[in-house]
Amino acid sequence: MELSNIEKLLEKYFEGETTISEEKELKVYFTRETVPSHLERYRDLFQYFSEESTITATRDLKLKTRNRPKFAWVGMAASIALITGLFLTRTNRPPEKVDTFEDPEIALQETKKILSMVSQYMNEGKQGLVYLKEFENTKSKFIK
Repeated sequence: MELSNIEKLLEKYFEGETTISEEKELKVYFTRETVPSHLERYRDLFQYFSEESTITATRDLKLKTRNRPKFAWVGMAASIALITGLFLTRTNRPPEKVDTFEDPEIALQETKKILSMVSQYMNEGKQGLVYLKEFENTKSKFIK
């Protein structure tokens, strides 16, 4: 096998682009007794792989399977009952009361009453802002 071919295969190997047959070629090449000195550092790697591939298990491994509890169905039944109960209580609600008026005059009066109440609350909140002006005057006396 040519040295340049082996060097190209090594490049492909370390890039992860080699096929299994190419990797076998590399293993065969590096398990020989004579390897060029600049490729000697790869020899241990490929010898390790070839040695480890011959190892077999000495005893059978038994996988433990998880046994389901005998009453696992009770949990499933409880969750189904809970979901069903939630669904039934949600669907039997009475329709919400909607404030609508048939007569436009009554609707106008109610709207004016609500807007008046909102305006009153807004004005009450505005009265506290008078103290802010006084605070600003005092602050400007001390900080110039």
